[in-house]
Amino acid sequence: MTTHALQFTVEAVDDSSVLGQSSLTVDGSGAPAIAYVVGTAAGTAVRVARRLNGQWTHEDTGGIAAGDDVRISLSFDSGGVPHIAYRDGNSDNAIFGTRRDDGWSLEEIPTQAGIIVRSAADVSMQIEPNLNDPPFADTPTVGYRDGFHGDSAAVARKVGGSWQISGVDGPSDVRTGLSLAFDSSAGLRLAYFQGFDDGSPVIPQPLKLAQEEVSDVGDTHPPTFVNSVIDSEMRAAESVSMARGLFAKVLVAYADVRTRTVRAWSGSLGSEPTIEVVAAGNDANGPRFPSAAGDPHQTLFVAYLDGGQVVLARRGPAGWTSQPVATGGGWPSLEFGKDGTAHLAYGTGTLMYARGTVSPG
Repeated sequence: MTTHALQFTVEAVDDSSVLGQSSLTVDGSGAPAIAYVVGTAAGTAVRVARRLNGQWTHEDTGGIAAGDDVRISLSFDSGGVPHIAYRDGNSDNAIFGTRRDDGWSLEEIPTQAGIIVRSAADVSMQIEPNLNDPPFADTPTVGYRDGFHGDSAAVARKVGGSWQISGVDGPSDVRTGLSLAFDSSAGLRLAYFQGFDDGSPVIPQPLKLAQEEVSDVGDTHPPTFVNSVIDSEMRAAESVSMARGLFAKVLVAYADVRTRTVRAWSGSLGSEPTIEVVAAGNDANGPRFPSAAGDPHQTLFVAYLDGGQVVLARRGPAGWTSQPVATGGGWPSLEFGKDGTAHLAYGTGTLMYARGTVSPG
């Protein structure tokens, strides 16, 4: 278990007019990679950076992102091939991309019945490496809001070359975030806000958690989901992030603009779930944009932005404690490697990377 503060080393990744949106993940060798957005004369371009042999390389994917209102997703399959997903800046359609030998290949996801391409929002994708058996090996799984069906939550899975669509929940009156994550046993969940315009000055936006129902072995039908409200008090939600790869635990971090707090909903097998305040602020500068993760020992962490500082919070026996990482902005993106190293991306203007290891003593 991580009990000491992490020591971070910080380095620049890309200074090409980077916007604040970023998505960091770790490949099979433990090397970090980041998907992010840069501003160009032609618009906002989707780019991927990888750290190989101690140096960062950057590659344009050919994609045009929708701006800085939602995250891009980056994930590796079991063969080490990177994949991305995001909302297109021109069409508002959900895009899925794969890095092939000759460059990036991009396709629009047919969000209506797996046949017709329609607009989408809040795109969140992961490829689950523990789904090893055909036809589910390296299955791209994308959560999103379906613009054709009132911004209802849905999941698209590409199986055998075709996209299968599953409805997750009903229509929503607001778009305030969605996060998809597999746990260590390949269980799939989505955390999201669902707004209801009841005529009140501030629309209720309860936080919900949906979980895929277990199907029979070999069942290739689209999965079904059950959902429930896990925080009914939300009224001014901003963003949500769910930790990936946890064993018998669930961690959802989210920002409440009304109370100027970052909260964490956590649950574990055999225990009642809890809602805790990770950090509280005094003005509109924070805390904001949380990113949830767990280390190999199941210690829970949340990175967030607060008043021009990137901060890392850890859940210990006495509650949440925070340590500043660096001066910066943007949407922090946090993930831990199998060796317990913390990897963190953040920044606007210049994309930054911080690597954290446990300090001695």
